[in-house]
Amino acid sequence: MTQLVTLAEAASYLGVSKATLRNWDKEGKLKAHRHPLNRYRAYDLTELRALKEQASLLPELEPTPAVADGTQIVDLRSVKRVVARLHAILRNTDGDSSIIQRFDELTKLLFLKLVAERDDEPIFDINSNEDTVSYARRIKKIYHDHSLQYPAVVPQRFSELTSSDSAIRQCGAVLSAVSFAGANFDVKGVAYEEVIRNTFDKSDHQQFFTPHQVVTFMVELLRPFLHGAIGDPACGTAGFLAEVVRTGVEVGSISGFEIDERLSWVSGINLLLHGANKFEIKYFNCGGTLGPLAKPYFNTLDAIITNPPFGSDFNDEDALRDFSLGQGKLSRRRGILFIERCWSLLKDGGVVGIVIDEGVLNLPSATDVRQFILDHFDIMAIVSLPETAFMPYANVNASILFLKKTTEQNRSTEVFFGKADNIGRKSNGDDDTLYDDSGNARPNSELPQILEQWQRKLLGKNIQTTDNFFLANVVENLKNDGSLRFDFRYHHPSRNRSQELLQNAKHRLFSIADLCEERNESVIPSSDMADQVITYTGLANIESRNGVAHQVPTPAASLKSAVKRYEPADIVFARMRPNLRKVALMVFPEGGYVSPECAVLSVRKGKDDQPLVKPEVLAAILRSDLVFGQIMHLISGIGRPRLNSKDLRKVLIPVPPSAIQGEGKHEFEGRLSSARDLRARANALFEEAESLELSAVEELAKKMIEG
Repeated sequence: MTQLVTLAEAASYLGVSKATLRNWDKEGKLKAHRHPLNRYRAYDLTELRALKEQASLLPELEPTPAVADGTQIVDLRSVKRVVARLHAILRNTDGDSSIIQRFDELTKLLFLKLVAERDDEPIFDINSNEDTVSYARRIKKIYHDHSLQYPAVVPQRFSELTSSDSAIRQCGAVLSAVSFAGANFDVKGVAYEEVIRNTFDKSDHQQFFTPHQVVTFMVELLRPFLHGAIGDPACGTAGFLAEVVRTGVEVGSISGFEIDERLSWVSGINLLLHGANKFEIKYFNCGGTLGPLAKPYFNTLDAIITNPPFGSDFNDEDALRDFSLGQGKLSRRRGILFIERCWSLLKDGGVVGIVIDEGVLNLPSATDVRQFILDHFDIMAIVSLPETAFMPYANVNASILFLKKTTEQNRSTEVFFGKADNIGRKSNGDDDTLYDDSGNARPNSELPQILEQWQRKLLGKNIQTTDNFFLANVVENLKNDGSLRFDFRYHHPSRNRSQELLQNAKHRLFSIADLCEERNESVIPSSDMADQVITYTGLANIESRNGVAHQVPTPAASLKSAVKRYEPADIVFARMRPNLRKVALMVFPEGGYVSPECAVLSVRKGKDDQPLVKPEVLAAILRSDLVFGQIMHLISGIGRPRLNSKDLRKVLIPVPPSAIQGEGKHEFEGRLSSARDLRARANALFEEAESLELSAVEELAKKMIEG
């Protein structure tokens, strides 16, 4: 009985694209049946099985100029197709294998192909007298022999091909028919790294994968300092080291250290496929680079670029005693210890770019780490990454530290700070792309602008100070400050400006706690007033920066969580994402309810029964840089950053006499009125332009008719 499968099923079974099957159908290579009802392409499964057994079934390669010996130059797209075809064969032939096992076998075959082409050995050609068993036996022996020749790259546990004879025969047929000799190492390396990402993104080794946007940025950040011996003490799949090779930077040697044997093997193959010459990958099974096996490499590296596994604890008590940051500790975060280990591995004057948990820069528990950094390094740059950078596998605030090992007392007076809100990668791992009016694509990322400003600093040029990059004198800022905080928010210019303004204030400073009562009347509408419709103001109903809020009639039954009551003339301050400056004076004739993420402030009255500060003035000041500079370093939380109510109550406000407040209020309202007039004129001009565009079309049509 004929069993028909769909186009998509046939493409998956053969390991080719649906477009390829359509082309084969048009060219008569593989004719499709037509479904009797919908006329869609369908394929006989028996025919597919028979075709799959034929060695001639190969991925279609783009036609490229032939070279003298008859081989073919292969581009990136073609290499990816070959790799996908090999993976499909392994998946469909050895169905019980895991994705990691298939990855291992694919890596072995690519390694053997690379070595065979370098030595000009056509080992994958099928001899006329070979059946499947004898062919597979020969390929297995050749791989084993070659693996013994590269003990530094191929560990013993990976020295045998374990695929089925049928899978080896089919994969060999594919590899025999193509040549990678015409593809540069970058093409082969990129193709293999895509396999790495597809494998380790879906496996138990997700923690070893650094997004390529971060890898590329860090290598470019350190590029002017990459010379001599380059290393990664937690190399994973060697993404950083492969990127160094890909850039073409002239380096003396490349070293990678890894605690996972499979990943150390993958790293070596990855570097081979990228064309690396002088390199070594060391598998350290006793504590990894944090253990004693790393000691022979102390003071040997000129540059380190790494993303260590900073989310786990290291609790080897003997090894901890070798670290000044581990003294007296039962355990310590690996990321913290890697900072000290990088210092040990570097030569004097060497540099390190390292991804670290943001907590290392600002938490009280890591003060000793920051003191170690100040004592042993010159801080060159700190770049803050968005919390989505490592999603969906890790939800963490991280920063890139760029440090220079030094024993000199004279340190850089200016540290470069950068902050990326986007890195061209969505939280689900997909690329995040923007398109201009012409349809040209570019990554949704601030990393290129940060890199441009960093390069200007290196050239001695002035950089553009914005909310996303600036220079700061960290040592000066930390004088008489026991916190020793290094984070972006703490050293932001707006914080310093706010402090200077407060120090120079001509009038007395009052805290929010002095000026306001905080209204905390909470109810749960769905249970306390289920049959009512209430006026509700959610966070989305408060506009950013302009002080405008909206009351929305809302069925109480739809609000399952607690809300807060506000009265007319109260001030609502959104504590969640306070950088949006959502603060509004509630000028409505009647009160209502607001999101629990807001603080509701009621201005206190003095002995004269007048407000201590005019509510309109206070609401506006709470949206200013003067206030944001006081709170920005106190904002905490990943994904939903918020300000603690206790910290809000400590905010200082200068309160001049009522007459000066009145003058300021009058000037403020005048400027707002001018802004509204400008906006109205702009809207009128926009409407006029739209009308002209429409009339132009109609006039043209009239001209065509009337002549």
